[in-house]
Amino acid sequence: MKPSPLVVYGATGFTGRLVVDEARRRGIAPILAGRNRAALEAMAEEVGAPEVRVGDATEPRTLEKVFDGAGAVVSCAGPFARLGEPVLRAAIDAGAHYLDTTGEQLWMARMMDLYSAEAERRGVTAILAHAFEYAIGDCAARIAVSETPGAETVEVVNRVDAFAASRGTKKSALDVLGKPALAVVNGRRREEPQLAHRARVRFPDEDWDRVALSYGGGEVLSAPSFAPTVRTVRTYLAVPAPIAAVAPWVARGAGALLGPRLLRRLDARIDAGAFGPGDERRDQPWWVLARVRAVGRQTRVTATGYDGYGVTGVLCALGAEWLLAGRAQRAGVVTSAQAFDPRELLDALAPAGVGWRIDRD
Repeated sequence: MKPSPLVVYGATGFTGRLVVDEARRRGIAPILAGRNRAALEAMAEEVGAPEVRVGDATEPRTLEKVFDGAGAVVSCAGPFARLGEPVLRAAIDAGAHYLDTTGEQLWMARMMDLYSAEAERRGVTAILAHAFEYAIGDCAARIAVSETPGAETVEVVNRVDAFAASRGTKKSALDVLGKPALAVVNGRRREEPQLAHRARVRFPDEDWDRVALSYGGGEVLSAPSFAPTVRTVRTYLAVPAPIAAVAPWVARGAGALLGPRLLRRLDARIDAGAFGPGDERRDQPWWVLARVRAVGRQTRVTATGYDGYGVTGVLCALGAEWLLAGRAQRAGVVTSAQAFDPRELLDALAPAGVGWRIDRD
């Protein structure tokens, strides 16, 4: 297995290990990077990695040499609102393509505003949220828009049954809870409370409607670029009806209660918990449905599979492979469906058990 110019930052974390394993399966031996030298060296010995590099995102100067000579960087170190910006900036400064596993919408919007022009100037493609959280919904939305002339409304609905989260996911969710969500309304991006809007949606495997609540999704940031006619975009999470009745109130209360001291205490409790979900994650099903409406027509693109974390590992390793091969469609700070052909990307996930379909009304 030959060394390659791929650096995985946060390699010793739960998702980072999945990315490294998948990269190696594809014949890529990534450089392992992060802040804990002992953990990195132990992992390098375990997997036969060619090199480790140490840098701490809380001390940005230490990242200057971490990405030296890199062709692509995968960042798995979250929460991204706290740790992500220095890594993204250092990768762009090094002229390395970039992918990450964030699910934090407001951070994504800020990074696009701050770094898109510089990334484009340097010919760097930096793909935010190239993970199960948004990459699949982003691709499904773009396909649905392309199949719906005059598309006006885009809704992406996520459904995950019996989900178990890693430490990093829990910390990112904690950071997001209580913060506003972005939506596109009447052609303009605006802030609104998390879980403020509800929709009813029917998945292809069911003959009854589910309730879904809105939250800050990455598709909101990209879908308006898919067609000039798109005027409304929201992302939703399908939830049981009893939860739907109280969740908006819980979210509003969380915004008032989660002060810095309580956040630190909850962070510590998460750190003391399990590293990540066990093997049961491989049997956890998920669905992502993009519903696009125009006058007199509707298109639904549904993707489905198992093991969201496993799919994230595949997405990141595959995305890095494609970036190194020069397959990106554009430079800048972008989303998955802006960087790659969405049909090709979803089709490439078939060996990981991902399937997708188009339905028209």
